[in-house]
Amino acid sequence: MSYLTFLIFLVLIPAFVLLLVFQIRAKKSGDRGQGQWHWKGTVLLASIAFVWTTPWDNYIVAKEVWSYGADRVLAVIGYVPLEEYLFFVLMPLFNSTLIACLFSGSLTGESTWRERQALSRVIAIGMGALLMCVAGLLQVKESFTYLSLILFWFVPPLVLQWVFDPQSLTRKLGVLLPATLLPTLYFSIVDAFAIREGIWTIHDATRSGWELGSLPFEEAFFFFIVSLLLAQGLILWHSLPRR
Repeated sequence: MSYLTFLIFLVLIPAFVLLLVFQIRAKKSGDRGQGQWHWKGTVLLASIAFVWTTPWDNYIVAKEVWSYGADRVLAVIGYVPLEEYLFFVLMPLFNSTLIACLFSGSLTGESTWRERQALSRVIAIGMGALLMCVAGLLQVKESFTYLSLILFWFVPPLVLQWVFDPQSLTRKLGVLLPATLLPTLYFSIVDAFAIREGIWTIHDATRSGWELGSLPFEEAFFFFIVSLLLAQGLILWHSLPRR
């Protein structure tokens, strides 16, 4: 299987099916406004994900954390296959459509970012600093290269989201947890399949060796932290006044 075939059948088509389900439900409920606001947020998050992830992914390929089957990709831009850039956009689309289908009635809330939330914000900054220290310590050992690079690159935007409006996120934990864990589970399963198929390879030297079934722990952790970022981003977006 090629990387493009993988994207079409295991990411794009499922996302399209979820989108159809959402559109049917929105039509029946007559609430088109929330759908439009949701997709505006999705486009924004997908754009941010593309810009933020591109240099990081090129770097980890250059560091030989992972590689792709040369016969499985259409082209390479920089160090990364063209299909990988498409994945930067398709994953937010998939996650967003899943969240819309399951939680469209539970996303709306009132933004509290202007309120004083000093303690919560200090805790968020402290947790972020602790995780960055852990990432720095992990860098000492080559086998933790992949894990440390995930922490270094993705913890700062997570902290920024919590500092922006911790109360809005805390209020929506009932949505945030499944909206993070369900796509994490799905992408972990299809990623394990892609590795078995030889579409890409996670190199032994730069990963911990911890396994979740046949999946390297770092891969599941990557999908978890990115899904968390996307879920938090959508929750914060829906808490903002619609203009």
